[in-house]
Amino acid sequence: MIRRLRWKFTGVMTIICALFLSGILLSLYYTSRMNFEQGCLGILQAVLMDDGEHPDPPRRLEDTGNVREGRNEREGKNVREGKNDREDGFGPPEERMPLLLAETDADGEIRILFNRIYQLDEEAARSLVAQIREMGTLQGVLEDQSLRFLRTEPGPDGTARYALADIYQEQTALHWQAVHSLIIGLLALSAFFVVFIFLSRWITAPASHAWDAQQQFISDASHELKTPLTVILANIDLLRQSPFIRDENDRLRMEHIASEAGRMKQLTENLLTLARGDCAGSPPAESLVPVDFSFLTDSCISTFEPLVFEMGKSISGDVQPDVTVRGDEAKLRRLLSILLDNGCKYSRPDSCIQVQLKKEGQDALLTVTSAGTPLAPEELRQLFHRFYRADPSRGTVAGFGLGLSIAQSICGEHRGKITASTDGRESNTFSVRLPLCRKGGN
Repeated sequence: MIRRLRWKFTGVMTIICALFLSGILLSLYYTSRMNFEQGCLGILQAVLMDDGEHPDPPRRLEDTGNVREGRNEREGKNVREGKNDREDGFGPPEERMPLLLAETDADGEIRILFNRIYQLDEEAARSLVAQIREMGTLQGVLEDQSLRFLRTEPGPDGTARYALADIYQEQTALHWQAVHSLIIGLLALSAFFVVFIFLSRWITAPASHAWDAQQQFISDASHELKTPLTVILANIDLLRQSPFIRDENDRLRMEHIASEAGRMKQLTENLLTLARGDCAGSPPAESLVPVDFSFLTDSCISTFEPLVFEMGKSISGDVQPDVTVRGDEAKLRRLLSILLDNGCKYSRPDSCIQVQLKKEGQDALLTVTSAGTPLAPEELRQLFHRFYRADPSRGTVAGFGLGLSIAQSICGEHRGKITASTDGRESNTFSVRLPLCRKGGN
């Protein structure tokens, strides 16, 4: 139970951190994308409002000639060296960003005002402008060409302007940001997961100590109670055989004492079994031996046949031969006894208890079906809880509400699973799955 609590804590905290990290990284990605988009649209808007010449930053009149000569000299040098403005890290954004500005007139003729997107020739640029004109939207992105465009509405004379920007670098930057965010997120989540594992041990340490102390107390108390109860039962047996007690009322009282002492002994043994199972956990695989589960099931059915007959009921078995599992034969026999006894107690008179054992995949599937009052959904959820008894209509049946808890504990020790189901009309079924013993006894 403590182990499940630790893993649950670790899982919940990891999910919370994953959501938190995802929110932060997605917010950063969205912010970067919006900044790129708004910046690019701002440049495109400035280009559309320009007079169509190559956009220059504001200069003083007396520096215009020198600046123009310097810029021309720089551009000539870049062309000679095989550089373009995408590689130029200097100047304002509208000079660094590859841009294209085009204009269409009322007749639909396309005129390229300037083109700084060097991978686009004149014909390709006209084709893209025509494509944008057919789209009818004022702004958008051509994903295949890595271009963002912005256009104006046609003026009184029917002319409209189209500005395009190469956003390859923007898309590349966003792609790598997403990749780096994913890597950082996974590394951070892995680190948090390891931290939460150690933190769960520290948090659950008090509960673990309390649980261990409780189980040890139950084990010690049950063990200590067995001895005086055994002495009480032995003395009652001697008193029953005594010739000096002839009063029937006294003998009746001794029978009551023997009956209640026997029930108390059974209760302490059940508590001791559960406490040992909780403390021991699952036994190592090498301690389990191959058990002929088919023979064991047939044997238990034969043992219960006289009891079932006395109760006015019947029992039938459909047991597939050679079903072998690894386990403790005594505990598996007790598991079968608990399920068959449960079927006998809670089935209708004149009904038949059906037992089936077969191989299903890599598991041995045992089902015990009895006809009786269908179990409610709430009962199915709590059926394996300790000391749980079903609705008051079943309260006349003797028991402590520990049998199915013991059955679940035995299944857990054998790396199996037990479940309960109902058809909602007249029958309830308990199903047990246990791993089959592989060939060679493994």
